[in-house]
Amino acid sequence: MKDLHELPKLRDSLSYLFVEHAIIEKNDNSIAILQKEGNIQVPVATLSTLLLGPGTSITHAAITVLAENGCLVAWVGEDCLKYYASGYGETRKAAHIIRQAELVSDPIKRGRVVRKMYQKRFGQMLGPELSLPQVRGLEGVRVREAYAEASKKTGVEWSGRNYDMNHWGATDTI
Repeated sequence: MKDLHELPKLRDSLSYLFVEHAIIEKNDNSIAILQKEGNIQVPVATLSTLLLGPGTSITHAAITVLAENGCLVAWVGEDCLKYYASGYGETRKAAHIIRQAELVSDPIKRGRVVRKMYQKRFGQMLGPELSLPQVRGLEGVRVREAYAEASKKTGVEWSGRNYDMNHWGATDTI
């Protein structure tokens, strides 16, 4: 039996994987898909959804490692034409959205987030005395300077941006 390590390089998350006629077991922090043709190791941290087709059995340990890594598991019919059941994936958890709502709703916390994001993006600390409109103004200055610099480098004429928020179609093309 050959070992099938011919999955694509998983630099990005694999959106879904459909498996049928296999046994799926936990192997360290991955799952092993055992089939007649060979075995495949799948790192579960790179997997968003595992679709289990006909003839597939999965161990409790494999389900546990999938759940711990936020992978949705769904039981489906042949060619994914029928849907039988699924667990809850990461998108069903509300902790992140609740935290975002808390941060945006509290002016003090929101100000901290703005300053932290500005520092992360531009490598520059902002003073606590700056208001949100003033921070937006600083970002506007950066954008105008970047456009002017790009204009010089490329030779494309740019003399500012003119627009009417009520008529976006009439905005300058460049």
